Amino acid sequence: MLKRRFATIDIGQVHYRTAGEEHRGNGRRPLILMHASPFPGRALSPLTEAMGTTRRAIAPDNLGQGDSCAPQHPSPTIEYFGDKLVAFLDALGIAEADLYGTHTGGHTVMDVALRYPKRVHKLILDGIGILRPELTRSYVAHLREAPPFDFTGAQMMWSFQTARDMLTFFPYYERDTAHRRVRDLPPALDIHARALELLRRRDTFHLAYIAAFQANPGGRKYSALKVPTLYTAAAMDAIEGGFEETAAMIPGVEVYRYPQTSAVDYAAGAIKFAAWLDS
Repeated sequence: MLKRRFATIDIGQVHYRTAGEEHRGNGRRPLILMHASPFPGRALSPLTEAMGTTRRAIAPDNLGQGDSCAPQHPSPTIEYFGDKLVAFLDALGIAEADLYGTHTGGHTVMDVALRYPKRVHKLILDGIGILRPELTRSYVAHLREAPPFDFTGAQMMWSFQTARDMLTFFPYYERDTAHRRVRDLPPALDIHARALELLRRRDTFHLAYIAAFQANPGGRKYSALKVPTLYTAAAMDAIEGGFEETAAMIPGVEVYRYPQTSAVDYAAGAIKFAAWLDS
């Protein structure tokens, strides 16, 4: 069963979901799961619960998203988010952990692995690739287009349409067949919940997102990884720059593509992730 907690770091409180607390001290390191932007750690609840059957699994909301405090910087870099993730580990008394991150979360945990390698036992990178400069410029510009709150309610339509389109297209603002994601939409209630998250964190949801897009130009950081790494992605996930091309840049990497029918289906991935962490 998932439980919700808060941890206090230097700039405020970090909200997290956790499962498998009964596995403390079983010889397996805690697993930290970092979610994609702009939606909070709730999106990883199925994976967190699955991983919590064998180990302590902890899924924080990134800063400025979900119920976590906002960054105390107008333009935080990925290093800022990496430092605060380490502060979160410190707050929980975790000296070394396994790290999983998908998309924005992948860039965050990779930064920790690069700059704090002694804090990371194993690393799972899910769904990140090699971002083209022109895509980064375009995506960042669109992330800054959230409308103001006004009496027309335009922000309501913006939040729902953006939440839906982020699950339907990549990039989400290219709404045509060529950019259609090949997967089913989650239930309407799930999209509704994501839309509400965009509304309530309208002023900060984009900060981690932008930091991730600017984190690794040309993929040049991959070659510096020194911790054991599993590079993975859902079979239907479109990897910018190519899955094989990205994998080739990571030293000693193991690769795996898992089947997924929707954005919340992690059943096959969880089995592989657990087995690899225990190997």
